[in-house]
Amino acid sequence: MDILPPDFESQIILEPNEYLEQEYIEHRSHNYLPQKLIISQIDFTRIEQKMYEMFVNQINYDKIDREKGLMVKIPIAFVKQYMTVEQIRDTTDKMSQKKITLYDVNHPELEFRHLPIFTEISYNHKQSGYLVFKSNPEISEYLILGNKYAKYDFITILNFKHTYSTLLYKLLRSQIGQNRYYFIYSIEELRKLLNVPVGTYQNLKDFKRKVLNTAMEEINNTPHSPIKFEYKHYGNKQRNVTHLEFTISTIFDTVTADKADFVEAIHVNPKLVYENVHELLLKHYNLKEKQRAEILSRKELIDKFVTLHIEFENGMYPKVKNKTAYILACLGLVTKK
Repeated sequence: MDILPPDFESQIILEPNEYLEQEYIEHRSHNYLPQKLIISQIDFTRIEQKMYEMFVNQINYDKIDREKGLMVKIPIAFVKQYMTVEQIRDTTDKMSQKKITLYDVNHPELEFRHLPIFTEISYNHKQSGYLVFKSNPEISEYLILGNKYAKYDFITILNFKHTYSTLLYKLLRSQIGQNRYYFIYSIEELRKLLNVPVGTYQNLKDFKRKVLNTAMEEINNTPHSPIKFEYKHYGNKQRNVTHLEFTISTIFDTVTADKADFVEAIHVNPKLVYENVHELLLKHYNLKEKQRAEILSRKELIDKFVTLHIEFENGMYPKVKNKTAYILACLGLVTKK
């Protein structure tokens, strides 16, 4: 059974020319992409990747017709936040000629398919105020989400600086979507999945430095929807390494580990923990002395406060503007609004 986000329920207009117009929806926080397209090959530059993700962001997956292309309209004002008009013109010119290659990553020699992605890309045509993408109808069958797809943060994907960060981030998100947090890839598989040009970074040291480590640093440090991951050799001698094993820890794993450390510290040195909590209350939150005293006088409030503080420190609740008010409300020390 497919699980679709609620914002996909939107009106889609059928045009006579066999394109389904996607109603533009502002502030969509996530992109969704089927596994088949995650592991496909598209030779996009970084700026082309950004524009492609803008297209993906406006796909309404609840109503896709396998026989029809999509018409996606994006306000020019939004696109110009990320690139100039000259960049838009040059980028769309190149993207209109790009193809996608669909294949089995483990057996690419058995079956593959090259397809143009777009039949037309237009900018402000008839003073519309939109950048309009018309996708190839042959792509539509691959856009159906099914049971295997990646859900990933839209702003994160737009703000990446490196092409390999973008591709690896989506690959990791697809693994998380299948509840897989430990997995192994051969180096050759990774080269294909990350679209590393043939003959480039053949030395493992260079491949790690130029591709994997660069992507890992950017993904691990993203302020939105963070993923922490690491990899290591699948084997003892580096010159014989053919596979790498990956381990993903999400924000929830990090929070759980930090909370476990706090519980252990309580048993080892409760006085020191009390002093540290008092310092956190003073340093990070604008509390009245009476409120601080109330928190420190009750163990259940200390536990709740520490949990919330850890979650704040790990990037949860990004929309909370007043952390002090949120803390007080959660602890029941003020009336929730």
